[in-house]
Amino acid sequence: MDGLRCGIEFEYLLVDREGPQAGRIRDFRSLDFAALSAVLADKPGCADPSLATGDMGIRRGYWYLEGDERFAADGAFATLAVKGVEIRTPPQPSVAAAIDSLLTIERQLSARLLAHGLGLAVAGFNPWLALYEPQPPFNAFERALRASDHEYDGTEVSTLSYGPDINLSLAGWDSPRCLDVARKLNHYAPFIVPFSFSSPLQAGCHWLGLSYRTWVRCRCRPAVKFFVAAEEEAAWSQRSTLARPARLAAEVGRIEFKAFDALLSMELLDACCQLLLGLCLDTTLPARSESSNVSLYQRAALDGFEDEDICAGATAVLNAARAALQQHGEDVAALAPLFALLAARRTPAHALRDTAARGAPPYRSGGLGEAGPAHAYR
Repeated sequence: MDGLRCGIEFEYLLVDREGPQAGRIRDFRSLDFAALSAVLADKPGCADPSLATGDMGIRRGYWYLEGDERFAADGAFATLAVKGVEIRTPPQPSVAAAIDSLLTIERQLSARLLAHGLGLAVAGFNPWLALYEPQPPFNAFERALRASDHEYDGTEVSTLSYGPDINLSLAGWDSPRCLDVARKLNHYAPFIVPFSFSSPLQAGCHWLGLSYRTWVRCRCRPAVKFFVAAEEEAAWSQRSTLARPARLAAEVGRIEFKAFDALLSMELLDACCQLLLGLCLDTTLPARSESSNVSLYQRAALDGFEDEDICAGATAVLNAARAALQQHGEDVAALAPLFALLAARRTPAHALRDTAARGAPPYRSGGLGEAGPAHAYR
């Protein structure tokens, strides 16, 4: 599609790939930030001007460690409580190109990790933990920082949860149009996210629903953002809580959807990206919102498409996205896995729950590009 730019940020768990504890999830309980940073430091993309660099210097290049930033009492950066690793692609001219870029970077990252006994895994929430308890407890500086900066809201959730950020922009879209699309995605998000559910376990046990991540995240983290010129952010923030200042000129007009659980296969990632693109192009869905419908999210998290209202809403958004893609001459075949899930009233979490019941790891082992039964997650 002319004028489209698509970028993907994808979070992974880290696991032991070999030895007596092969398959063990590695995180802030057993990972040393400084040592692992050194292992991953020589990486692609550090000079790519299309990607912003975080103010701590951690978010550089096409991969970086993710987790909770910790500070000393004087405000100096101290360390990162590592939850896993994230890949981000540079903006690409199509969804397919963005996924190809992700898989290329993933292969490079996997090879680096394997040399040090580690591997990638995919799930929406750390299945063995219920609570992130910072050690040591937050000091006075950290407490004040978190009280003043909403980007730290929900750290107790985000440090245990995993999901992709799907970034889309279309040439010629001004800020009012981006705001309208962001509000639309925000309203319909409870019907969109069940296609991704992949967090049916918590603290080593089956949770009572399908997405523990969605259940807890919807109260404290945004589903969608859109980016405006930094000099206009003050004015836009008066109009919308969804507006964020662009760090680079190329980010202006970017719409970022953040509510998906980690997607368990390349096919599902492709399908969900196409679903979002179709909804951006759609002109028929009428509703808009600025706030999260916590009650609806939590109904979806519990029962998925077995909830009649969630099923009806998902049917509406999927049909609207398909029609919009067809109208713009886009291939709609990628949506097939979503129609299959909806017809069966299943989510990827059902498959994870089934595999865990058989004693298999409650996550997808390996990255999306590694051989695996993609059909098992439908």
